Amino acid sequence: MPDAPAQQAAASPLPVVQAPSPAPHRTGTPTQGSRATSAHPDLGLTIPTEAPPHGDSTRRYLNTKVTGVLLEGVKQVAKDRPEDPLRVLGEYLIQKSKELEGTR
Repeated sequence: MPDAPAQQAAASPLPVVQAPSPAPHRTGTPTQGSRATSAHPDLGLTIPTEAPPHGDSTRRYLNTKVTGVLLEGVKQVAKDRPEDPLRVLGEYLIQKSKELEGTR
């Protein structure tokens, strides 16, 4: 009977405890130059000075007569951040209209 306890231990339904796998080593944030260069380099944010001349007649009209001046005004409002941006933009557009169209 000396083999009986050894057989019972081998057939025991207790779960086998395995050591957890080690956590991967953290490398932190990669440095700025760690990526391969892009085929399309980032040139930064560029805002167009005028809209491209394409589209239907309404779009072409707005692009040639309105968009450029409106974009300049919106840039100025964004830069200055006045308390009343719509009034400032409106006054800017009226002033530009007088300058460009020669109206009073």
